[in-house]
Amino acid sequence: LRNVAIMHNDGTAVVDGADVAIMPSEKVLLTGESGTGKSTLARTLAGVWPWGEGDIEIRAGAKLLVLPQRPYVSMGTLRRAVNYPHAPQRRSAGEIAEVLEKVELGHLAEHLDEERPWDQILSGGEKQRLSFARIFLHRPDIIVLDEATAALDSAGQDRLMELLLQELEEATVVSIGHRPELARFHHRKIVLKRGRQGARLEVSH
Repeated sequence: LRNVAIMHNDGTAVVDGADVAIMPSEKVLLTGESGTGKSTLARTLAGVWPWGEGDIEIRAGAKLLVLPQRPYVSMGTLRRAVNYPHAPQRRSAGEIAEVLEKVELGHLAEHLDEERPWDQILSGGEKQRLSFARIFLHRPDIIVLDEATAALDSAGQDRLMELLLQELEEATVVSIGHRPELARFHHRKIVLKRGRQGARLEVSH
């Protein structure tokens, strides 16, 4: 990020003058008070927040995946929901069953081709586990976790984070979260500090 400023659509400053480099394979925890713009920064990294200025550089060809706190669960079969945003048939039933087992959703593997209102059936924690299943299927180079484990208890969060670090050791991970126990899964912490002209980034190791 080179001198990145993020605004609301009415021009109100959210983040001011962010300058930071996150290296390949680095694991970074982004924290800060509520309302300092953490989720907005995540959307900016994903390229879906249009209001701002500055430069965000990502290695050419790198695949980036953002996991929001409330994951999108598509209509149709569970196979479609797990494979999202890719085509439902991109992965075999065996591959999907394997990742579902890893994220403690193995009991759903027999229902892959059933059309149900999965967004209503799955709990908040199950939806977040489903998001991690997508990570292990798609294997992105850069992963942004925006409160992606908030619906899980601490033990469940720890198991998923440990699995993520084992399975995708080379991936770059930017986590947004409040739980202090998340710190041990990251190399350093970036804190968004509220200011008059928008929040500023403070980096600590």
